[in-house]
Amino acid sequence: MFGILKLGGSILCNKDIPYSINWDNLNRISMEIKQSIEEYSKKNEKLNLIIIHGGGSFGHPVAKKYINKNEFKNMNIGFWDIQKSMRKFNNIVIDALHEYDIPAVSIQPSSFVAFKGEDIYFDTYVIEGMLKRGLIPVIHGDITLSNEMDYKIFSGDHALPYLSKKLKPDLSLHASDVDGVLDFDNRVIKHITSENINEVLKYLSPSNKEDVTGGMYLKVMEAYKLGVKTIIFNGNKKGNIYKGLMGKEIGTKIN
Repeated sequence: MFGILKLGGSILCNKDIPYSINWDNLNRISMEIKQSIEEYSKKNEKLNLIIIHGGGSFGHPVAKKYINKNEFKNMNIGFWDIQKSMRKFNNIVIDALHEYDIPAVSIQPSSFVAFKGEDIYFDTYVIEGMLKRGLIPVIHGDITLSNEMDYKIFSGDHALPYLSKKLKPDLSLHASDVDGVLDFDNRVIKHITSENINEVLKYLSPSNKEDVTGGMYLKVMEAYKLGVKTIIFNGNKKGNIYKGLMGKEIGTKIN
């Protein structure tokens, strides 16, 4: 089994408190990932996994210091400042995973990911090599180069559909802080396809937190436009990470 799991920053942190960690969630999620690995092992299967996490209360407040309405300022300092905050967050996540003997290793997108227009340049050779060796790459949101002289935030919401399209996992999972994509009555939309996408877009609005990466709209549209089968579900709920990794029906399916 090969899965890609994106952990939203909102389930790992309190975005209203800079540099905060939701330790209960981080430890529980690490435990559920470990349980999934063990459950597959009992069936003589291996769970190959890529983990992606967002910026949370580390990347977002720092990025907002240097980004205003897609305009970047003072990036001779800002590039490193954003890198540094995300490295710190990434190290915390990986250390928590290692507490459960999960062989997680860091991937820093700003070193080798770039945008050309709306297209992403993202060489996955090293990631694929890590998977072959039994390692679990942990990728994070980051600041990246764009076009000739610009910059762009590379969100975990970019990484999940891109890697899913290129590497074709069995599971493409997006753990958010809501039960799925919701309509105006806060009911979960179980399935998003070409038949209802225009209706669904009416329900999507910017996150109520100032999210420089695009919120739920980006999550849905990046998956939909690339034709990637993705499940968006609530990672705050106990057992949902495990259920998702075991292929059980939860949240909203996009395909």
